[in-house]
Amino acid sequence: MSFLTRGFYLGRQGMKVRDLSIGRFLARLAKFFVALAALVLAFGFAFKNKMIFHPVEGLELNLKDSGWEFEEVWLAGLGGARVNGWYVPGPPGHHTALILHGNGGNVTDMIGRIMSYHWLSMGVLAIDYQGYGLSEGEPSLSAAIQNAVAAWDFLVQTKNLDPQKIVVHGYSLGGGVAGELVKRRPVPHPLVLDSTFTSLAAAARANYPLLGPLPDLILGEALDVEKALEGYRATVVIFFHSPDDKIVPYAQGRALYEGYRNGPKDFVDLVGGHVSYLANQMAYEKALVKNLKLTFPKAPMAPAEPKTGESAL
Repeated sequence: MSFLTRGFYLGRQGMKVRDLSIGRFLARLAKFFVALAALVLAFGFAFKNKMIFHPVEGLELNLKDSGWEFEEVWLAGLGGARVNGWYVPGPPGHHTALILHGNGGNVTDMIGRIMSYHWLSMGVLAIDYQGYGLSEGEPSLSAAIQNAVAAWDFLVQTKNLDPQKIVVHGYSLGGGVAGELVKRRPVPHPLVLDSTFTSLAAAARANYPLLGPLPDLILGEALDVEKALEGYRATVVIFFHSPDDKIVPYAQGRALYEGYRNGPKDFVDLVGGHVSYLANQMAYEKALVKNLKLTFPKAPMAPAEPKTGESAL
């Protein structure tokens, strides 16, 4: 084993590697790496939700102060938690957007998108997952999915809105949550996948390539948007993604677009990084007008979303 193993100890007995045969050394080395991988897996399973979700509690601003017709919504979450949302009704018969935000920040990061939908004469419901903003409880994958389903049911059952007129808009991780929502409520309606990954594991592999297959082992098929779209037929799917996105690779957004073959679709190239709504506001609105067959309002444009720091997903 020469100088590569001189003085290197392995095992509780303190046996030097140079005293081991090559076979025994490799066997012990393999056991070490298996034990290390098991430890990393256990850590990943134990702290999975804390690694995925980065909530900001409280609200820096509130639509109550907008002067719009506004309703603060409280939905039933998991474990008795109350989930907070903002509901701005639209004109009768018009579309309503259900907005699902990413893994960081909270609903205030969606202000620009809310303003755009409102300016396009659409209703809006934007929610905070459990643990975000004013919502109670702890964030988790199961909680976020349940929260989105509760928001959908609020619009359909409580507000009696036409399901086919609900535009589900998922931003980043919210696109993964939107994929789970359409699996549970497979009603044809417009779907917006905004800077979204093919799957949560694929996004983790792209951000942490040194982890190898560990993201797949820990996350499995969690928030697998590609699979969700395989069995879903929307009235239209609009994909937004920037080639300069450093958080969710542009290639994943394109893969979602290319892989969806169940109906009308559109892909819109954005500019800037993962959080660049201000620079893309007109691109968003033009795509919505075209694909939802809206009439572009003649009123002055609403103020755009203030710049915020980048969210991981």
